Amino acid sequence: MTWAGARGRAAMLAAVVPGLVCVAAVVGCTGGGPQVMGPTGGLPPGPGPTPAVSLTPIDPGPPPVVRVPGPVAGEVARVVVTGEGARKAFRNVPGVPVSKGRTYVVEVACAAGRHPDGTSYAIYDAAPGTWGHGEPLYSRPFTCDGSVQRTANLGLPAGRVQIDVRGLPADAVTAYALIRPE
Repeated sequence: MTWAGARGRAAMLAAVVPGLVCVAAVVGCTGGGPQVMGPTGGLPPGPGPTPAVSLTPIDPGPPPVVRVPGPVAGEVARVVVTGEGARKAFRNVPGVPVSKGRTYVVEVACAAGRHPDGTSYAIYDAAPGTWGHGEPLYSRPFTCDGSVQRTANLGLPAGRVQIDVRGLPADAVTAYALIRPE
């Protein structure tokens, strides 16, 4: 079979079965005729891996404004984070000890241009000698999108506790977490 004859048959089949020309061109024909090659000289490129898609905007714009509320009577603990870029200043403010049998509300908010997963708050025992040791008493993720998020009806063990925020985005400018009586 000659190249011209094979090319003519491929054209006729393409009219009947779309996509067959690609198969005929990739397989080639017997004889010394030209073959379709990929851009690097190899076989034509097939479907490659699907690229990861990010819905995070390239330029997220300015972060939302978060206003840190003032302290209230009976507040158990708070942390306020301020900063610019990767530099952050954490200010922990102890309050009164947790009362046995009382329930509390945790309020958190964070302002950042991007809102990745992984931001959370954690409540730790703050008895002397326990700060920074052991697992949190309670922990929960939250979104760093400027909204105020509350966890209500939280029972805590009597005594002193401290709250902390973890996994803040690099561009977070303000964050706070506090524990108040209900």
